[in-house]
Amino acid sequence: MASMAYAGYEVRKWFRDSFSVMMLGMFVVFGSIGRFAVPAVERQWSLNLAPYYHVVLAMLVLTAARIAGAVAGFSILDDRDDNILLAVKVAPMSLEAFIGIKMGLISLVSLVGGVFVLWFSNLAPVSWGTMIAVSAVGSLGAPLAAMEINCLASNKIEGFAMVKGLNILVVAPIVGLFMHGAREFLFAFEPGFWPVKALAVALVGPGAGQLSYGAYLGIGLIYAILANVALYSVFKRRV
Repeated sequence: MASMAYAGYEVRKWFRDSFSVMMLGMFVVFGSIGRFAVPAVERQWSLNLAPYYHVVLAMLVLTAARIAGAVAGFSILDDRDDNILLAVKVAPMSLEAFIGIKMGLISLVSLVGGVFVLWFSNLAPVSWGTMIAVSAVGSLGAPLAAMEINCLASNKIEGFAMVKGLNILVVAPIVGLFMHGAREFLFAFEPGFWPVKALAVALVGPGAGQLSYGAYLGIGLIYAILANVALYSVFKRRV
């Protein structure tokens, strides 16, 4: 019951904060970019971007997950500023449960948002199974971003700087989409690499990667889970 009550409180807190609402609204913005802006650019400049639709979709989904992660990251920074994490250490709810609820909620938001972006963009015929699977693995980048922010920043000012810096990492999986052969794995250090390569294989075909669709998703899932556990360990030592 305590966990459910806290989950409800956390969601209400996000929607009371205008910054969080704006950030979560970016899922609609990114979906609209795919649905309206990309076709408009094609018409305006007489371009055919169809061969690169998977790249556009990958960029939109990855960036949206990062933004969702920033919402949870700043929520934790608020809790740290208010010394709530210190209180949690002596409360009935464990720190693992407290942080886990935040991470679970933001992963769910990122999953739903990723599916929405892929569906609403309407750029390419993506099956519901692919949308859900790719978004599910990609959504683990949201808690990862939240932990990265809190491992590197001590307050919101530093947090904003971290968000800008960490968003640059989104470039790595995108560049990996243009690499062929073993060179693509030079960019595999970024967890987002794995779901976007799976998306590329699903949309373009087996030639888009060295591994199969399922292999990219499976490795990406395990890698993202391990990265989240490792970063949580670092975060726990800091607080």
